[in-house]
Amino acid sequence: MKRIFKSLLTVSRVGLIAALSSSVYASGYKLEFQSPSVLADAGEAAVVEDAGTNWYNSAGLVYLPQQFVGAVTDVYQRTRFSGSSFAPSPIPGAPGYTNTNADASSYPNAILPALHYAYPFKDRYALGISVVPAWGLLEDYGDSSEVRYSLNKVSTKTIDVSPSFAMKVNNQWSFGLGPDFHYFSIQSRSNAFTQPITAGDSVSRYNANNWGRGWHAGILFRANDTTRVGLNYRSKIVMNMTGGSDFALDGIAGYHTDLFKVSIPMPPVTTLSVYHDMTPVWAMMGTIAYDQWSVIQYYYGQNFQQPPSMLNPTGRVNVVLPQNFKDTVDLSVGTHYKWNDQWLLRASLKYEPTPTRDADRALSFPDGRKIGLNFGARYQVNKKVAVDMIYAHVFTQQAHINDINPASGASSVGHVNTDIDVVGAQLVWNI
Repeated sequence: MKRIFKSLLTVSRVGLIAALSSSVYASGYKLEFQSPSVLADAGEAAVVEDAGTNWYNSAGLVYLPQQFVGAVTDVYQRTRFSGSSFAPSPIPGAPGYTNTNADASSYPNAILPALHYAYPFKDRYALGISVVPAWGLLEDYGDSSEVRYSLNKVSTKTIDVSPSFAMKVNNQWSFGLGPDFHYFSIQSRSNAFTQPITAGDSVSRYNANNWGRGWHAGILFRANDTTRVGLNYRSKIVMNMTGGSDFALDGIAGYHTDLFKVSIPMPPVTTLSVYHDMTPVWAMMGTIAYDQWSVIQYYYGQNFQQPPSMLNPTGRVNVVLPQNFKDTVDLSVGTHYKWNDQWLLRASLKYEPTPTRDADRALSFPDGRKIGLNFGARYQVNKKVAVDMIYAHVFTQQAHINDINPASGASSVGHVNTDIDVVGAQLVWNI
C-alpha cells in the first residue's frame, strides 16, 4: 500500500505539471482585441481615431471629443496535435498508457467585449477609462483526448480596468498616464493515469483568482497635422492568485484544499508607432512592440492537492515549472483609405515571433511564429455615430512539441498546427 500511495504521489504531481503548464498557454497569450479599429490598421500608439486610444496610448485622449466606444470581438482558434503520447503506470513494472499515433484537436471560441470612454475638459486635459480583456484564452482538448495526460482543459477570464489622465503640453506634445487594475481568474482540469488501481482516469483540478495592479504611460508627438509619433509603456503585473485544488481518485476518494496558490507574471510591453497622412484620403502607419517575455522564467504553484501518503499526510505539494521565455519584437504595418464621407477602409499586416524556446516548448504552450492579415472598415452613420468592422486571419508556423517530464517519464512528442480567425465590430458614439 505504501508503494501504491508513493506512486500515486508521483502521478498526481504529474497532474499538477500538466495543469499548471496548460495555464501557460492561457496566460501567456497576449490578447490584442481591445479595439477592432486599431487592430485593423496597426497604428496603436499613434492612431487617434476613437476612445480606444486610451488603452493603446492615453496621450491621444486630448484630441478626442467626449466619446463612448463599445466593442465585441469573436476569436475562433483551431489547434491540432499529431505525434505520440505516453503516461507511466503508478504500479512499478506495469504497462502504462502508450499511443504512438496520437491525434488531438482543440476548437475554442472566445467572445471578448471591451468598453472605452473619453472625456476632454478645459481644452488641454482629458480623462479616459477602458474596461477590456488583456490576457488569456481557452483551450479544450476534451476528457477523452489522446493527450489528456499532458493537457485537458484550461480557461481564463481577465478584466483590465485602465483609467487615465492626459494633458496637452503644447500643440506638439501630450502625455497620459494611469493605473491598471487587473483581475485574473483561471480554471484548469487534467487527467491522471491511475489504472489498474482505478477503473478509469483520475482527475486533477484547480481554480484561482485575484486582482493585481500595474500602470501605463504614453507620449504623443505631433510633428505637424499629418504626422504623429507615439510611445506607450504598460508595466509588468504579477498575479498572485489563490483558490482551491482537488484530486478525484476515480471510484476511491476525493481530496481538496482551499490553500492553493499560483503566481503568473504578465510581461511589460513598450510600443512605438508612427502615423502619416500620405494624402488627404490615404494614410500609412507602423508599429514596433517590445514584449519583455523574459520575466517569465517559471511558474510557481503552492499547495496543489494530491492523494495523501505516509510521506505526505496533507497531500499538498509545491511545484516550480521552468519556462525560460525570451523577449520578442512584434512588427506591423497598416494603411487606411477614405473612400468617401461615409466609408473608411483599413488593412494591416503583423509579424509576431514566439517567446518560447525549442528546448522548452511543451504541448501546454505550442506557440509558433505568427503572421496576421487584418481587414477592416468604418461606416459613418451620422455625425455622432460610426460603426467599425474587422476580419483577421492569423497564420501560425508549425511548432515542434517535445513535452517530456524527466521525473515521471510522461511525454507528448510531435507537432501542432494552429490558425486563428477573428471577427469584430464596435460602436463609436460622440456624446
